[in-house]
Amino acid sequence: VSTQSTGSSGINAEYGQLWNTAHTGSTLDLRHPSTNELTAMSSYFDRECSRIDYYKDRDATRGAPVEDSGPQIPTVLETAEEEEERLKKSFNEYLKIEREFLVKLGMKKEDEALQLIH
Repeated sequence: VSTQSTGSSGINAEYGQLWNTAHTGSTLDLRHPSTNELTAMSSYFDRECSRIDYYKDRDATRGAPVEDSGPQIPTVLETAEEEEERLKKSFNEYLKIEREFLVKLGMKKEDEALQLIH
């Protein structure tokens, strides 16, 4: 390695090349594509385009999209009383379902009173 410096940093080009080889195991040049990189990326984009086309065709042949049966977000804001009433109704429905389940399991009798929230 020569001791001549190139520029104000005091590091010469040969030392930089040796350091890169010693610390990374190879001289990695990111400015130029690697072998088959262009082919691999072209293949990837072709597969992605064909995948998108497949799903578009599949959705078109299936007809109308399936409606989401999850919880619906109300479009109109409720007052506090309306929200409380809706939550009570929902919780009472849950209690009824839970009671039916416990009766089927034999953990609760049918004639036991159901305590709903009013």
